[in-house]
Amino acid sequence: MGKYSSLNRKSDIVRDRGVHPVMRGFGCIMLAIVPFLSYGLAILTVNFWLQRGLPMPPAWLGYMEINPLLYKVSGLRVILDFLGRQYNLVANLVFTFAIAIIISGIMSIVFGYIFSMFGPPKYGPLDAPPPRIKVKRYKR
Repeated sequence: MGKYSSLNRKSDIVRDRGVHPVMRGFGCIMLAIVPFLSYGLAILTVNFWLQRGLPMPPAWLGYMEINPLLYKVSGLRVILDFLGRQYNLVANLVFTFAIAIIISGIMSIVFGYIFSMFGPPKYGPLDAPPPRIKVKRYKR
């Protein structure tokens, strides 16, 4: 046994370096579901706001005005016709964005809490224990 032979020893600890496949699949599904869910909730919210008479910018309401120069691009004509027929599209998109941020924030908090309960421990077997320091209050 040499002087530095302890450095060549392999550790028996195997660290998991990836995200669990179930969580990866769940994230992929939520990436597809959240926009559709938020758009549906936005349509309901805009209709509720209009029925209650709550204030909303008038530029967001009605049919969207599209610049006539965009109609000269042949590939965009079908898309622009579809978007031009959508009623309150701007208000729906603004509320969709806001609701998507709220849903994503709530999901982040919930997943963080679940991960802290069932995830790996804060300190691994190779980490030093946290310091035990008793701090005395400064008195003058």
